[in-house]
Amino acid sequence: MKKAIAILLALVSILSFAACGNNADTETTTQAPETTKAPEATADPSAQLDGDLIEIGTKIIENTSTIEFALYEPKEIVLSDIEAAKSFIGVDPTDKVEKAVFVDPQIGVQPFSLCLVKPAEGVDVEALKNEILEGVNYRKWMCVAAEKVLVSNCGDTILMVMASEEIVDDVYNAFNIVASGNASPALTKAGEVQEEPPVDGGEADMNAPAAMPGEDEGIILG
Repeated sequence: MKKAIAILLALVSILSFAACGNNADTETTTQAPETTKAPEATADPSAQLDGDLIEIGTKIIENTSTIEFALYEPKEIVLSDIEAAKSFIGVDPTDKVEKAVFVDPQIGVQPFSLCLVKPAEGVDVEALKNEILEGVNYRKWMCVAAEKVLVSNCGDTILMVMASEEIVDDVYNAFNIVASGNASPALTKAGEVQEEPPVDGGEADMNAPAAMPGEDEGIILG
């Protein structure tokens, strides 16, 4: 009799232990998992552009849709010629710029200039962007002026473009496409609205680079 009672008590203990274990498992599996909110999409400050500045400049022009005049191929700016370099990027490149290229129209009376700048090692990109914005001359053409100047960057590649507002915005959009959406917010300043566009075949731009006349290769758009 005592043996039967002992066996019965042992069975009760085993069943009680199993029930507790099942409850613990149930509580563990029904606990809600933690969730985190996805961050908003923003430009990646660590992003860099592939290719050299000439290749990047070519890709930007290929992605524009409002430029209807012929452009020269991107050309490297001779940084040792300080005055010529300043006429393009608005700053003395000495100790600040490692490399720079420009794209200009084949017809000099078109108020358009696009430059890409690679800062020298250790130069603050944001500070250089502001210097370029303030330094470039939107009246550098003899008969016309740019309506808008814009400066942006992706990593250590700085874009400066000045032209009509429509073209400037289009070029910035093309730069952002090439940068896979990682172009920085644009820094801009107003130029002058062109009341009467120049007639085709008007006076040539006296500030055009000496290397340009006679070259027959260019980017034809439109």
